Amino acid sequence: MVNLFDIKNKVFIITGASSGIGKKLCEEIHKYGAKVYGFSRRKLKTQNYKYIQCDLKNNKKFEAEIKKIYHKEKKISVLINCAGITHQDNLTSSLKKFDDVINTNLKVPFLLSVTVSKFMKRGGSIINICSLASFYGFPNNPCYVASKGGLKQLSKALALDLSKKKIRVNNIIPGYIKTPMTIKSFKNNNRNKLIKDRIILNRWGNTEDLVGPIIFLSSLSSSYITGEDIFVDGGWNAKGL
Repeated sequence: MVNLFDIKNKVFIITGASSGIGKKLCEEIHKYGAKVYGFSRRKLKTQNYKYIQCDLKNNKKFEAEIKKIYHKEKKISVLINCAGITHQDNLTSSLKKFDDVINTNLKVPFLLSVTVSKFMKRGGSIINICSLASFYGFPNNPCYVASKGGLKQLSKALALDLSKKKIRVNNIIPGYIKTPMTIKSFKNNNRNKLIKDRIILNRWGNTEDLVGPIIFLSSLSSSYITGEDIFVDGGWNAKGL
């Protein structure tokens, strides 16, 4: 029987590979026999997967690196746009900060998707890591909410446009995952409890919780799924009163 969840020898491009969700995905996806290339602007030593230091805003350099990977591997199977930043601020936030978040969280995934899709063949998969903020308004963070809302809709547009090449595009919507970006809230006892009480499974998520959904969207098991939003939030979005 064909293993519908097999990702062995698939070539993955994962951004945001130096920390948090991106780093964990690089480490875990590699264990299932995939060939993983992690991208980030920070320096990082790794033994399990190929790590490439690259400022993703420099699209010419990124495309040059992708060409090298393609010439070596003869294919690119999956792109995971995981790199993201936030600025906890309010309506007095500077335009520079707003532009910085929009460029990193929305413009870069667009440019990377266009670039990588040129080297993808039939059956390729693009996965954008969005946020609960792409559906809900959260306080004191308008630039982040706007960027993730835009990314969610960008995925749907790309799913339609790239369907001509049989490339699927989907969103993963993580809930409250313990990462360097959320550690401040996690360590705040009152906020931690407030968040956990809304989660049906009554716990914060771990970066490991995203590995299964990523494998699903990268494999034959999801071959009829595109333009969708998959929540990995322990039931936060589904809970009522």
